[in-house]
Amino acid sequence: MDQRSNNKTQRLQQWFDERPRWDHASYGEFMHIGANQTIFRIALEEQEISTETKVLDTACAVGGNARWMASLFGCQVWGNDIDEEALVVARDLAEIENISELCTFVEAPVEALPFDDNTFNIVVTTDVFDSNEVKRVLKPGGSFIVISLFEDPKITPIQLAERWGLQLETSLDVTDLAFAFNRAKETEARLLHESDLIGARELIDIMNKSVAPYTNGGRHYIMRLRKK
Repeated sequence: MDQRSNNKTQRLQQWFDERPRWDHASYGEFMHIGANQTIFRIALEEQEISTETKVLDTACAVGGNARWMASLFGCQVWGNDIDEEALVVARDLAEIENISELCTFVEAPVEALPFDDNTFNIVVTTDVFDSNEVKRVLKPGGSFIVISLFEDPKITPIQLAERWGLQLETSLDVTDLAFAFNRAKETEARLLHESDLIGARELIDIMNKSVAPYTNGGRHYIMRLRKK
């Protein structure tokens, strides 16, 4: 069956059913806290985005953020990930959403991006990234937008910016929101386990990987940085 004949809900549900993982269950299509685009809108505040803007979603998974930006702003988006099956889903969803001409998804690790220097106006990530590669592919004056958990409780956004060689424009500590969100997902997972809809291993993954980092002092930040 041609996956593109499915609607979006069917295609995503097939992906979740075939690849059950704690992060899929918790974060869904967009792969960040809240599992919707409210947080992402905060991260994009004051960004000028047009049809001429080139965006990279690094470690994009099924490309939710990239496709959302392409749909909303008509900009050209690229995504990279090491999971080719996730990229197949990203391409299928772009077809279903009638934005495939705006979206390019490539299999590549974050530490070896297959793009020229100074290519992108914006790089976004809600997962892993390589700061040297991000800096290389960003145009001068380009923005790097990060929504991520940092497990070292002592590290600050200013220190991170200095480490990455980028200028910190704005940062927001959303740890309380992230912790509450993941606690709710843990409760949800317990209910699913009690109903025999997920296994014990998946429940333990959700508890260990989505909740434990916060109880150990991890901080969740939204940051916007700029390449000088």
